[in-house]
Amino acid sequence: MKKKMKFVVAYASDPPSLERLAGMLSRTFVDADAPVDSVLWELSQEDGVIRCQFPIGPGPQGKKKSCDRVGKVLAEYTLSEQEPSLLRKLFRSKFSLSDAMELDAMIAEAVALLDGEPEADSGWMGRGRERRRQKLADKFSQYLAEHERLNLEGFLRFRLSDYRAEVLEAAEAAIEERMMERQYQEFMALLKSMVERQESRTPTVHVLHSGGHAFRLLDEELRPLGEADEAEPEAPGRSNSGGKESLEETEEEESLLVSRLLVASPRQLYIHTPEPEAQVIRTIIGIFGDRASLYPDLPVH
Repeated sequence: MKKKMKFVVAYASDPPSLERLAGMLSRTFVDADAPVDSVLWELSQEDGVIRCQFPIGPGPQGKKKSCDRVGKVLAEYTLSEQEPSLLRKLFRSKFSLSDAMELDAMIAEAVALLDGEPEADSGWMGRGRERRRQKLADKFSQYLAEHERLNLEGFLRFRLSDYRAEVLEAAEAAIEERMMERQYQEFMALLKSMVERQESRTPTVHVLHSGGHAFRLLDEELRPLGEADEAEPEAPGRSNSGGKESLEETEEEESLLVSRLLVASPRQLYIHTPEPEAQVIRTIIGIFGDRASLYPDLPVH
């Protein structure tokens, strides 16, 4: 008679999601050694539990293989079901977010930070997600090897403190990035308003961008734009909350370029660049609006 492994998974606060977990457990044993109809599970919506039973493979490693298989399912379920719920609770309780669309956007941003950049050979999933899934799978597998009842809420709260800390860190980073983006957009709107109000001082300015952070400014006669009579504009500064470091070097270079253009206040701004999607180019166009035009080629003398 084959040995069988029995366990109960409880998730009382969200019984409907147990149906999805039950489906995941069933699918994972389709290609197992035992036929899928030998896997038995019972879903109790009232109790918020799944009772599972399936054969253990032969040999001393039979139970471990089964626990590993179930552990991977529970890990994927945690990432796909519990992680978004955990982030939603954090954003609501810790950061007082209530707008549904903003919550969804922040959850997506935090998950993207957790997952990292997708690998070329792994589709959409980044290394961060694979690392978390494997770490969670090991935790679940070790627990199932010694216990027959698993409370998902309790397990997440008391046995996955490192994972919870990582999720919280991602939530905090997403909030900080959103705040910085809002400050940047407010600053850009202020500069654009300044440009619209001030009178033009220079008929034409050509911005020669050879890539990266290499820029030259020419006047309408294609001569280097004079700097002797230029001073730093009295533009509002971007705030740095919480004593954070000032702008990074690339942003400082961008600010210097924008400052010179604000002082020149050209009626027409011609931007010659091989990188029209570069952030600094998009910033200039965002500030100067209709005054700015893009050209891929350098001006002809």
